Amino acid sequence: MKTPQQLLFERHRAVEPKLDAIRAKALAETPHAKPQSHRAKAFSHSAFFASWREILLSLRWHLTAMSTVWLLALFLNLDRSSVATTTVAKRNTPSPQQLVAALLENRRQIAELTASPANGTEPVPVPQSFIPPRRSEFPPPTEMV
Repeated sequence: MKTPQQLLFERHRAVEPKLDAIRAKALAETPHAKPQSHRAKAFSHSAFFASWREILLSLRWHLTAMSTVWLLALFLNLDRSSVATTTVAKRNTPSPQQLVAALLENRRQIAELTASPANGTEPVPVPQSFIPPRRSEFPPPTEMV
């Protein structure tokens, strides 16, 4: 038994000489390249650099813009007075005791502002955090009768 591929080849075998003639005619119309020597087939440096030159010339405005952006970023990140900023930061840093006192004063002021007038000076109760029970402690969803 013949395969479908074999059947197709047999059917179109008569057309093969016509296709060969068309191929030969098309090849005759195209200009043939000169036979290249082994050295010419090897890597051509001038063609390589010419192609890179074309790529870089097509990107010249993009590369100029990106270079400008990088130079601007470099200029803005120059550290002109690093010693002055660290001394100012050290000089203005409060002590831990001052930080705790300021935090307590802030909490007191917030409690005064949020407390209702009926409460007076009572401290505001802190809400208890809700911890859900474990799933195994839930009652079963169905009951037996």
